[in-house]
Amino acid sequence: MVYPLSQRKALLIQEARRLDPSIANDGKGSYSPTGWSNRLGTVLTPASSNIYTADRPFYWNKIDVGCRMTVVRLSNNDLVIHSPVGLDPPLLEALKKLNGNVAHVISPNYEHVKYAKSWGDHFTAANMWGCPGLMEREPQVRWTGEIEHHARPEGYAEWSGLQHEGMQVVNRDEKMWDRNELQPLHIDVEVNPFTGSPFFNEVIFYHPQSKTLLVTDFYWNYPRSDGVTNAQVTDEIGVDFNGEEDFGVWELAPSVGEIPLGSRAWKVGMDKLFRPFYNNFMIKSEQRDKFKEIARFVACGDTSGGWEVETIIPAHGDIVRGKELCRKVLERHFNIRCEDYCRGLLTHTLSKGNSDSNELEPHYTSKTTLDWLQKMALSYKLEKGENLLNVLLREGSNSHVDTMHNNEDSEDLLLQLAKVCARSPLPIASHDFLRDPTGMAIYNYGNIAFLNGFGYEWDEFVELPSKKCVETEAEVEERQKLLDAVKEKATKATDSAGSRGFQEATAKYDNLIRVRKDRRKILLKGVNLWNVYNLSSETDLDFARAAIENGEMKAIGQAVWIKQVEYLD
Repeated sequence: MVYPLSQRKALLIQEARRLDPSIANDGKGSYSPTGWSNRLGTVLTPASSNIYTADRPFYWNKIDVGCRMTVVRLSNNDLVIHSPVGLDPPLLEALKKLNGNVAHVISPNYEHVKYAKSWGDHFTAANMWGCPGLMEREPQVRWTGEIEHHARPEGYAEWSGLQHEGMQVVNRDEKMWDRNELQPLHIDVEVNPFTGSPFFNEVIFYHPQSKTLLVTDFYWNYPRSDGVTNAQVTDEIGVDFNGEEDFGVWELAPSVGEIPLGSRAWKVGMDKLFRPFYNNFMIKSEQRDKFKEIARFVACGDTSGGWEVETIIPAHGDIVRGKELCRKVLERHFNIRCEDYCRGLLTHTLSKGNSDSNELEPHYTSKTTLDWLQKMALSYKLEKGENLLNVLLREGSNSHVDTMHNNEDSEDLLLQLAKVCARSPLPIASHDFLRDPTGMAIYNYGNIAFLNGFGYEWDEFVELPSKKCVETEAEVEERQKLLDAVKEKATKATDSAGSRGFQEATAKYDNLIRVRKDRRKILLKGVNLWNVYNLSSETDLDFARAAIENGEMKAIGQAVWIKQVEYLD
């Protein structure tokens, strides 16, 4: 579960005090003196749900450039170590307090490998992973394997609409962690102009459960010279978050006073010299579009269907929190605009088809339909953690949008959702439990693709018991068990199950046989089913999660979108 920032803050402070009780007494950790590269002086600091960091000074030519290791606790309690720092007894003791097993150690780029050997020597049962090419460069490390070249999260190819050479994962090592829990993305578009080879060759990672992005040198966030936490973000973006987004100066990231001269000079060099050099000269010219595509996937998740980042943990500099702030920070760093991309994708989708078919029948945009679609979309967000509009644009789009457009109509977002749902090539339908005294499910929505596929007109379809989509009583019973199982999964969703219960409630099924109005049989593949609740705004979601888990809120219907339909006779 991703808690609101205010609640998340309290939970992190509580966990920090468990790991180091001196924080409650002295306001700082007992591990080391405080400074910008370890603001709290702790050996481990909780950063997000099941995420911890080990913040350390790191000296390059006597200049502290800082370094941060991240520990991710997976749902099976395996610990993943990202960008390891030096091992010492306090760190080993702190890791024991996480009640997990150090199972994987990742050196994510060519530069963050200094301590890999000592971790491999100490944790002899741990799997040691490197970025592509690192095994050859650092043969002294006891490597298990490498993250494969061109590594992408599952679904990236469909999101981009492009099949880049080598993009699909092949021969994945069976010793690797569940990559749905920690998703890798290889930055395979850079080259050192002086050597012709990659410079960092970094693999970045996303932790969906906490919506956390882990980076080493793909992004950095060095502090302002006065040492005020994340004040540089306000300077660069012009955003005064006032605790609504990032915490700024707070209990686990206090202000530390003036930053040393060498570190201040390093920040200037990285921000003013290296970043433009990297973006303009280290990204191969023929790969610029691909780099922008990666940047949009990472930064624009709430608008484009990629990663939805709410916490950025860089190896160098301050952690950034808050969905809107993370998006703006990444937009600026990579010189992109998520709003333009989303508008272009939406305009492209709404304009598909010929002009004769642009006018929708009124029932697709009626107030009753809009109200129900809002409940469908909010419920999808609740159970799946994704924006329904983004999913439909991504999954129903057959080609990549290469050009950006402005949507001059400034249409209401809900009306845009209604139009996308109606015209989507993905069959979409729903039923409710409200109109029949016995609670029997009756269809109340079907988009054009669904009605065409099942052979119905709107007026007859929205009065049809949904059990009519199967033929025999045995099939009716089997279908009802499936629907009940989806409701049951949501009811039993708990944070102790890795916060995945709600997401698992949005069940996906394959090879379901259904019947059309004319009794012809059809085969449904990629059936994505979720519960619909009586929700009216995103502010209801946290309350709804608790109410559902306590049995105080029940589903009022269910909805589905289908990836593929095949006729069997």
